Amino acid sequence: MRRAVGTLLGEMKNKMGGYAVLLQYRYMNMCVKAEPASLLSLEVIDREGERLDIEKAAFVMQRNDFQFEVVPKEEEFLFPICKAFVQAHPEFKQEVIKSADEDRLHIDDKEEKHIIITMPEVDKNRRDLLMDGVSSLYDECGMQLDKTKSDYTVRLLSKMEGESPNDVDEAKENLEQAYNQHKDIIKTYRENKEKEIEEAYQRWQKKQEEKDKEQQDKHEAMDEKAAKTLNFDN
Repeated sequence: MRRAVGTLLGEMKNKMGGYAVLLQYRYMNMCVKAEPASLLSLEVIDREGERLDIEKAAFVMQRNDFQFEVVPKEEEFLFPICKAFVQAHPEFKQEVIKSADEDRLHIDDKEEKHIIITMPEVDKNRRDLLMDGVSSLYDECGMQLDKTKSDYTVRLLSKMEGESPNDVDEAKENLEQAYNQHKDIIKTYRENKEKEIEEAYQRWQKKQEEKDKEQQDKHEAMDEKAAKTLNFDN
């Protein structure tokens, strides 16, 4: 009986773990930083109609926390790669550049073009949109965990019918513990993503304040110059 109960709890943990991993993957695709996992959804279609994963069509490097650099393996892949990014992540910014000689990955005389993929800045509107998405996905995952717990509680009690109350209580406690662990896991995922979004928003806000200050300083300098000119004329 213990083995059967252990197998049942193992099934439940695997199912809950799958929901947690899916939530993490979805959060990674709500890109604030350049997440390699976001490339998994890309599908490049060549001119023959063959569907390719991005690694088959291009070399992909992470330039910094917020940018990818993509080098098509064949010149003909340039447009299909750009199209694949638009379809999978329309929010990403794209720029096609000519590579410097030292950055070339192909040894030939052809001009090599790279695609720079940049994550969008997190302004207030994007912050609010991302935060709503984080909350919605978390709630969805939480409901899946709740339903899984409920389903397996019924199956567990059915499996343990006729067993001693102590054994039943122990099994229920193990089930509750596994459920709470996965609730803690998805809560951590949510908190980490919210922190990432808030930090990105603060960076954007600081940049805007610096721009406003620079503009204000320019206006004050112009006003001061105009005032000096008037005084000189008088």
